[in-house]
Amino acid sequence: MSSGLAAATPPADTHQRKAERHDVEVVVDLESDTNFYTGLTQNISTGGLFIATQKIKRVGERIHLKFTLPGGSAPIECETEVRWIRENTSLLRTDSSPGMGVRFIDMSPKDAEAIDRFLQGRESLFYDDE
Repeated sequence: MSSGLAAATPPADTHQRKAERHDVEVVVDLESDTNFYTGLTQNISTGGLFIATQKIKRVGERIHLKFTLPGGSAPIECETEVRWIRENTSLLRTDSSPGMGVRFIDMSPKDAEAIDRFLQGRESLFYDDE
């Protein structure tokens, strides 16, 4: 039947993001209290990122991430919190990859600056007409 995780969509407030999302695909190492595994980013902002993975965690769960941005010399490590999940089930099929949106909650100023520098040279995925 079900894996125990309900298929969810991003919360309504994600349409009012504080930071623009940018397309990027890098391998990310994830570590929780019970697992170590890898996923693949699909997009990133200064506030968080989406991780395409079959090993979806629950909303609110904390995950330690480690990833290196394209052109970056050192890996970025930070604590995150799962904010929303996207799961493909027999009842809900999408063309999008299953995974989870995470919010950065504990990141060094150096790593935050590296993400900001990376994003400054990239085109946004979200355009606000207002």
